[in-house]
Amino acid sequence: MNRREVLAGVGASVAVLASGGAIRAEDKIKTAKECCTECGTTCAKCLAECLKCYSHCADLVAGGSKAHVDCMKACLDCSEFCKQCLTICGRGGPMMAICCEACAKACEMCAKACEKFPDDKECAACAKMCRECITCCNSCCKK
Repeated sequence: MNRREVLAGVGASVAVLASGGAIRAEDKIKTAKECCTECGTTCAKCLAECLKCYSHCADLVAGGSKAHVDCMKACLDCSEFCKQCLTICGRGGPMMAICCEACAKACEMCAKACEKFPDDKECAACAKMCRECITCCNSCCKK
């Protein structure tokens, strides 16, 4: 992938996020463009939450908590899948369904890892956002 393609993908993702992504509840049928917008917005939020949780878990691991190692790794991997999905959905790429399926699976693994720490505010927030991302990817991008 050359630099121009990377910049085009990032630009498309930013354009999707800038467009708002709001879909009214009364809209029963979503267009492909609306699905891409919603998925891009949700993946961006999940990406941010996973990176926040990764940083939190990394601090705990650095402090000696080996229990958070798997959670930390899951958050980092999940953030990469969310970033990829954001980019591909942002430009309406032909492999959106494949990307959304992979993102949903990564979010499932991350949510399960985070849910092992229900009393940890950061992990709980990450798990909740991952669950939202799973729902979005499964409902929108597989159509």
